[in-house]
Amino acid sequence: MDMPLDRRAELLAQIVTALLDNGAGDLSLRPLAERVGTSARLLIYHFGSKEQLIASALAEVRGQVAASLSARAAREAPESQRGLLTMFWDWATETPNQRYFRLLFEIDGLAMYDRISFSEEVRRANSAAWTTLIDRAAGRLPQTGEQSAARSTLIVCAISGLLQEFLSSGDRQTTTAALSALIALVAPDAPASPHVPGSSR
Repeated sequence: MDMPLDRRAELLAQIVTALLDNGAGDLSLRPLAERVGTSARLLIYHFGSKEQLIASALAEVRGQVAASLSARAAREAPESQRGLLTMFWDWATETPNQRYFRLLFEIDGLAMYDRISFSEEVRRANSAAWTTLIDRAAGRLPQTGEQSAARSTLIVCAISGLLQEFLSSGDRQTTTAALSALIALVAPDAPASPHVPGSSR
């Protein structure tokens, strides 16, 4: 009984790597199976459907992102909202981490055009992914009444838009300056603008 589970985990890891390296494309099972050296029939056997396979892959991606961001938060221990948002932005715009967001944005776009469908549970998990990332990184920050759901949604949507702009244009300076403007709005007492990653402080 362990062998199929082991094989499923192995295939899932290979699928996640293929998606992160090459993007989702048209999400057809046959080319995806070819990328990982198996067949579409075996992917269906292990995952049940294309939608379940992609949902499993997205859950794995979210887990990798959460683990990496949590490790960064543990090292830097941000003690303010400014520190948290700056840390998240620096982490998200680092070259190795950009592929996570390219894939997540791509999947979102395909779902908007009904190129792929997910269960209600998966849709909720996908829509909550950004907020969850911020919340996990902010785990040690004091929670106040100001941190309402609407406020969190505003911050998450703004950062999501800035990340899309950064990934599309490659303009780190302008998008980082926009992040500074966002921080000034949501944390007006923030003392300084975030630096551009890779530049001198």
